[in-house]
Amino acid sequence: MVVDTNGDILGLTRTPDAPVFGTDVAVQKARTAAFFSNVNAAAVLAALPAASYLTPPATSSIAGYVTAMRTFLGDPTALANGIAYSNRSVGNLARPFFPDGIEGTANGPLSKPFPAQWSPFNDGLQLDLIFNVLRASVGAPVPGLPPPLDPSSCTGDPRLKNGIQIFPGSFPIYRGPTLIGAVGVSGDGIDQDDMISFLGLANAGKALGTGIGNAVPAIRADTLVPQGEGTRLRYVNCPQAPFNDSTEQNVCAGL
Repeated sequence: MVVDTNGDILGLTRTPDAPVFGTDVAVQKARTAAFFSNVNAAAVLAALPAASYLTPPATSSIAGYVTAMRTFLGDPTALANGIAYSNRSVGNLARPFFPDGIEGTANGPLSKPFPAQWSPFNDGLQLDLIFNVLRASVGAPVPGLPPPLDPSSCTGDPRLKNGIQIFPGSFPIYRGPTLIGAVGVSGDGIDQDDMISFLGLANAGKALGTGIGNAVPAIRADTLVPQGEGTRLRYVNCPQAPFNDSTEQNVCAGL
């Protein structure tokens, strides 16, 4: 799946045996990478209305996630400085523990804190972005917000029409230094999705010779060390030896 910076679909390839849900997930992934890599991501998120919960009545500020992310990264320009985010990078920031899986550590800035608030049904920004439209769709519109569904977006911003995804498998696309869209892949394991989208973009750039390709390493999210604690965000993670009948290893290294 390839989208432009507006989140509009430019192209889709699907194998006959691909899961049906993979199409929706692939476009979510691509839109997420394009959106978070855009220099106006912070401003757009900060302008969105808070998620308005039903029981117990409460609100969850979308702008608060921007503030939390900037504090977490120690960078007041985060989401406005042109750093390239893959879905793996966004996912790192949206986990209830950081580093991911290390219990007892603090939650990422795009996640609810564990165990006080986090659950699979209350994970953070991913749900809060769509909560008001979801609430309206079941007959409980949010006071002060337009009723039911705007079919162009379930988040309030048309670039994220079907929400964000925090599973790996997408990368922003650049032409030279310019962000022009993103590619997303879904249907296999997340490391395979990562490899296909990352290598596909790298190989397409070589074949086309038009300057299209992955973000240069200097602006990738794996240059970031949250809270200075020594653990970098991840950008891409490819299987060590991914090909059948081949001894080739580390196929994403150096790209």
